[in-house]
Amino acid sequence: MSTQDTADAVKDTVQQVADKVKDLTTSDGSPAPNLQLDEETGEHVSKSELKKRQKQREKDKQKAEKEATRQAPPQPKRKAGSVEEEESKLNPNVSQCLIPRMM
Repeated sequence: MSTQDTADAVKDTVQQVADKVKDLTTSDGSPAPNLQLDEETGEHVSKSELKKRQKQREKDKQKAEKEATRQAPPQPKRKAGSVEEEESKLNPNVSQCLIPRMM
């Protein structure tokens, strides 16, 4: 057998395998019998995957409802005083600790 004959035989075998894979992956549009339709996405998925998705969507829905009904936290109350009064209460030693000493 020559190298050309061997190459042709390999090419034919690869083509046959490719055709079989194509037949398995392409169908007439009908889903496999064990798949369920996910109405929100339009995908056909397994029954367990469909249940997981529905459960997650329910959790997300409840979380969104809870977030919508949650009230904003109240604003912190400020004392009726000026900024100068607050600065006068600060300890001057704290600012000196932050400045490195030059020796």
